[in-house]
Amino acid sequence: MKFLIADDELLIRKSLVRAFESKGHQCEEAQNGLEALKKINENTYHAILLDVIMPEKNGYEVLLEMKKNIPVFIISAFTGDDTNIGYIQSDPRVKDYISKPFNHILEVVEQVLGKL
Repeated sequence: MKFLIADDELLIRKSLVRAFESKGHQCEEAQNGLEALKKINENTYHAILLDVIMPEKNGYEVLLEMKKNIPVFIISAFTGDDTNIGYIQSDPRVKDYISKPFNHILEVVEQVLGKL
């Protein structure tokens, strides 16, 4: 399977890529929302792991602008009452909301794979 990992935190992004690749999957990375949208428009993915708070465009904006029906897993430490979170949670493409920090990165991989 091929995944897009969109997160502005380099350590988290690289850790997720390594974890998915250790299970035999392909990954591409995006360090901000604009890069994520460009890659989504140009490629095919089985799922996207999408941070909410990113530069250029946030995860909410990425969801609003992406036209493809790809499963999305929100990865974020943000848990506030922002109305954007309500939209994110109601988007049918969003399969799960995974809170940071991750205790065990491989558990995140198994959680994602189990919901595809």
